[in-house]
Amino acid sequence: MLSYGKADVRNASHLALSNPLSKCAESTSSDLATSKLHTIIDALAFRARSIPDQTAFVHLVDGEVIEQAITYRELWSRSQSIAAYLKAFEPNGKRAVLLLDTGIEYVSWLFGLFHAGMTIIPAFPPIGSRGLSRLALICADAQPDIIVADARFSNARERLNDLLPSAMPQPYWVETTIPTGGPDCTGVGPARDDIALLQYTSGSTSTPKGVILTHANLVSNCENASLWMGDIRGRVGCTWLPPYHDMGLMGGILQPVYDGFSTLLINPGHFIQKPFRWLSAVSRYKVTVTIAPNFALDLCTDGISDAERSTLDLRHVRAIYCGAEPVRSRTIERFTDRFAAAGLDPATIGPCYGLAEATVLVAGKPVDKPFVSFHVDREMLSRGTIQVVDENAPGACPLVSSGRPAAGVEILIVDPLELQIVPEGRIGEIWVKGDNVGTGYWRNAVASSETFGGTLPEVDGQFLRTGDLGALLEGELIVTGRLKDLIIVSGRNLYPQDIELTVEETDSRIRPNGCVAVALDDGERERIAIVAEIKRSEKLDDVAQELLRRSLTAAIVAAYGVKPEHIHLATPGTIPRTTSGKVRRRAVRDALLAGNFAQYGGRTRAPVPADRSAS
Repeated sequence: MLSYGKADVRNASHLALSNPLSKCAESTSSDLATSKLHTIIDALAFRARSIPDQTAFVHLVDGEVIEQAITYRELWSRSQSIAAYLKAFEPNGKRAVLLLDTGIEYVSWLFGLFHAGMTIIPAFPPIGSRGLSRLALICADAQPDIIVADARFSNARERLNDLLPSAMPQPYWVETTIPTGGPDCTGVGPARDDIALLQYTSGSTSTPKGVILTHANLVSNCENASLWMGDIRGRVGCTWLPPYHDMGLMGGILQPVYDGFSTLLINPGHFIQKPFRWLSAVSRYKVTVTIAPNFALDLCTDGISDAERSTLDLRHVRAIYCGAEPVRSRTIERFTDRFAAAGLDPATIGPCYGLAEATVLVAGKPVDKPFVSFHVDREMLSRGTIQVVDENAPGACPLVSSGRPAAGVEILIVDPLELQIVPEGRIGEIWVKGDNVGTGYWRNAVASSETFGGTLPEVDGQFLRTGDLGALLEGELIVTGRLKDLIIVSGRNLYPQDIELTVEETDSRIRPNGCVAVALDDGERERIAIVAEIKRSEKLDDVAQELLRRSLTAAIVAAYGVKPEHIHLATPGTIPRTTSGKVRRRAVRDALLAGNFAQYGGRTRAPVPADRSAS
């Protein structure tokens, strides 16, 4: 049977002496230039030849001390065994849902499916009825031939089949325990232009769509990211991001194999349960590069005790790439101030921007440079212009740059209505072109044309219309929000992320990243509604809740000159989110209008009237 060896239990002091990642990469990615690299499997084959005994991945099974490790030689061998086993399915061109948790098994099957020439559909594990419903939506759209799952998830087979369209052939479920060896897999494998992934979008604004990514797209993204990340020598990675998410998959698994460095894997749930586990692992394994969305920095700042912090050594960290959601200046300041005593250099924080439609990477902070932020005039921002002002000027608000365009990527800022390139400092839709941009959405020609077919007079080629708003200023990309999320009140553009930050900073009883602002449009005007989650440690009676609403209203009026017409207080976990943690604003709006939002204290609010305010 395919086995992964016995995981060793080590205490922290032993780990420091026998770190399996201590032999880190000493070569540079340029050694791939002389090889015939067409797919990510070619990169794995190259690593298996050039650094066969180097550790590729270490999985902290319990999030702390129990390890499972695999070398590049072993990963190549296991991917071959899996590909050989899959030959019975005549796999070339067929589609496979990968339904596994983070770990060595996930990585092995990922490369085994690639090796077999299959199109992989990374999927969120079907935990609960909501997770199962989402998986059914993905399967109904992708129509996979097989589903790769272990015993934990194979029990969901019948329930999933019941949710699929009756006319759809039921996918075959493949158990992950397979015989080793098997028939020779020579001749099995993908070509550069074959579809590698159907990366389903998070569904924050609509039903999930499958982005078509070829092996050429994956290689292009790895090439761009390798140049962006700089010198490979001594690099050790760490990721707790879900592997079914584009940033977790590309940055946490494929990039390490492309560049040939060792990476530590932590299950997302282990991090969420105890954020200290992430920074503790970074410290103990002397990690140099890692990834974290904005909310993760807040969790660490607020959730790691002084005693835990005193055990950390973060002096060797060279980069913490921060993306997947808006990056806040205040979050970075709090995080770097909090962990300065552990040796963290503020220059390690690397805001970046990307999306699944572009494989992942579009822009990022150059390596070894401090992140850039601007203080801008809030009133001018509402009028669509980035005007830099002194940080102490009235109405000044901070905006963090997402860095500069990655190598091989072209960015335009375009007026989404007039379809004209706007001047520097003017906000418009972000358009992207590059070899990392996918070819469209799976079986959705209309959406593909709208999103991937952006053209402008006298500009060569087609561009990806990201649906994100931003501006270019001094070569820096500043992302201001989503086009569909924009709230327009009395001719002014209000960005929900700014309002949410104001709410959180107004009162410490609001849970970090626990606020959402949406527009309720009655056909004549847009009204602002806010949902704010109260920390579990707080106990507010009716009087305290009303005073809090008044305080939040006053803060928003003072900052933006508009009054929210509905403030809904809720318990933690109430706000609906995507599998990657992004707020599902449409679902928030619909729940408010339908009266389906549970109120803080256990009651359910009446629906918000569509034609007038509700307090």
